[in-house]
Amino acid sequence: MQNKERKIQNLISELGVLIYQLNDLEEYEKHALGNILLEQGHDELRNVSISLMECHVIDCIERNEMFNTTAIAKKLNITKGGISKIATRLIKKNLIEAYRLTDNQKEIYYRLKPLGRTVFELHETLHKEAEEVFKKIFSAYTQGELEFASRFLADITAAIRTTTGFKKNDIFAQVEYAITKATDCPGDD
Repeated sequence: MQNKERKIQNLISELGVLIYQLNDLEEYEKHALGNILLEQGHDELRNVSISLMECHVIDCIERNEMFNTTAIAKKLNITKGGISKIATRLIKKNLIEAYRLTDNQKEIYYRLKPLGRTVFELHETLHKEAEEVFKKIFSAYTQGELEFASRFLADITAAIRTTTGFKKNDIFAQVEYAITKATDCPGDD
C-alpha cells in the first residue's frame, strides 16, 4: 500500500507542475501572439496591447453569433462586469463594436471589426499549432491509454469544478487548493 500512496503523491506533484506550466503557457501564448503581429507586419496592431483574456473574448464573439455581455460571461465563466470592462477596452482598441437590435434596445451585442478579425485569425493559428503538437503526442497512445487519459482529464476537471472557496474562473487556485487538500493525508505526521 505504501507504494501506491507514493505513486499518488508523485501524480499530485506532477499535476502541480503541470498547473504552473499551464500558467507559463498562457504567458507564452500572449508573447507569441505579439511576435506574430510584428513578424507579419500588422502595423495597425503594432501599438495595440492585447491580453489573453481579450483574445478569448474576441474568440467568443466570433464563434457565437448574437452574444451579449451575459452570454459571453457565462461562456467564459467571468463576471458580467469583467466582460463589460474588457468589451470597453476592445471597443477603444477598434477591435469590436457594440450594437443593439431595433426591436430590443436594452441588450448590447458585439461583433468583430476588421482589426478584431485579424486578431481572431492569428490567435486561431496559435491554437491550431498547439493542437497539432497534442495530436502528435496522443497518436502514440493506444486506444486503452486514450480512454484512460480521457477519464483522468474528466475526473480532474470535475474535481476542479466542485472545489469550493474560490471564484469559478480562478482555475489555478482551485487546482492548487485541491492538491493541497489531497496531500494532507492522515498519519503523515
